[in-house]
Amino acid sequence: VLRWLEEAQRYPDMGSYLDSLIDAPSSTWPMDRLVREARESAQTSSRGTPRADAEQAVRRSMIQAAFLFQLVLGINVRTQDILDRERLIHAALTAQLALFANVPNAPLEGSPLSRLVLARDLLLQRVDELHAFETARSRIELRYFDGARVDFRAAREAWSLQLRLARESAVLAIRAAELDGADPPAKPDSALFEARVTKLAADLVEPAKAKAYNELGDGRNGHAIAVAWLATWVRTQIAQTAAGSGRTL
Repeated sequence: VLRWLEEAQRYPDMGSYLDSLIDAPSSTWPMDRLVREARESAQTSSRGTPRADAEQAVRRSMIQAAFLFQLVLGINVRTQDILDRERLIHAALTAQLALFANVPNAPLEGSPLSRLVLARDLLLQRVDELHAFETARSRIELRYFDGARVDFRAAREAWSLQLRLARESAVLAIRAAELDGADPPAKPDSALFEARVTKLAADLVEPAKAKAYNELGDGRNGHAIAVAWLATWVRTQIAQTAAGSGRTL
């Protein structure tokens, strides 16, 4: 999988890489290729072992290869979705910041200042969200890919730019609200941040596992994983709603 990832990342983004496969033989498509190579490798390393053990090792290797491929694909798709959304959110929030940072002072409640504070807090939340996803992705890369980056060059550059813009806008918002007499923003909640990182990682890993089982014809395992992940997600949403205090990520 790491060898394949290195080949794929010679292209600037996932779209360019997939375009290169359109006219290629189906045997070279990544999913088929990786599962086939995993099967052949496991068969070679299992020679001389009991048949049942060899079959289990081969099956496990194929599922692992399919899982890692689905994980790479899911991370890259999710990264692009986040970038597209964050650009729109950032544009809206910075427009609000510019609007309410240039009005006369007024009491905080129901005033332009209250909206300035709201824009500030939302900008800080966007920085938190970008950091949380970045942390979740890094942990996945460390655990499953020996620390190798799984995103493509174009997404990496776009992510760095978006994070820089989010940070700069948040700093400007903090200063503008401070000059207008607002209280400082709430301190980050490390427990909430860690919970968000854990959830984001699970949102990437668990669906990839389910898809791997389904792709290889073991739909029961894939369904069980998907149901367990969904139940965990629902419990997390309920817990976060019940908490309802502190800095929301």
